[in-house]
Amino acid sequence: MSTTLAPAWAVHLPTALETRVRSWTEHHARDPWPSARALSALVAEGATRDGPPRTAGAGRGLPILSAQRLRWCELDLEMEFHAGRDARVECNLIAPSWDELAAAPTTEDAWWELVDAFCAAVDARHGAVVDGEALDPDEPTPAGLAARLRRHLGLLVPEHLAAAAGSRADAYRILPRSGLTLLLR
Repeated sequence: MSTTLAPAWAVHLPTALETRVRSWTEHHARDPWPSARALSALVAEGATRDGPPRTAGAGRGLPILSAQRLRWCELDLEMEFHAGRDARVECNLIAPSWDELAAAPTTEDAWWELVDAFCAAVDARHGAVVDGEALDPDEPTPAGLAARLRRHLGLLVPEHLAAAAGSRADAYRILPRSGLTLLLR
C-alpha cells in the first residue's frame, strides 16, 4: 500500500453514493454503438476491462442497455448506455463518490481528461455531473440553464452556451476534445 497522498483537488463535489457523468448523444443507423468508441477511448486513458460486457435488448437493433465495468487508477468505474427515443442514447460514466475519487492515486486533471475522452468518444451533445439524478435529453437552452443548474452539481454544455449561465455558475473547465464546458454552481 502506497503512503503517497494524492495531490489536493481544486473542487469538491458532494456526491454521496456515486459520481455519474451523464450525457446524451444521437445514434444514426450506420454509426457504431457508442460503447465501443467509449471503451477504446477509456482504455487509451489507462482503464482496463473488469469482466465481460452486459447487454439487454431484443437481439436486433439497438440494445436497451449495455454496460461494461472498468478499473482505472485503482477505482471501479462503469460505462452504461441506454437507448432512448428518437435515436438518442444516454451515455454514463459511473465512478465512486467524489471523496473516493479524490483519494485515488490520480489527479483532478487526469479525471477530467478521462471524462473528456469519454464525452468526445460518444460525441456528447450535453451532460451533467450528478449523484444519480436523471438528465433531460433535450439540449439545454440559455433560458433553461438556471433550472438545470439548480438540479445538478455540474453541467456539461457546449462552449457557446457557457456564457449564458452568467453569475449562476462558474465555467470551471473546458474539455477540449469534446468541446464541452463544465459549469459548476
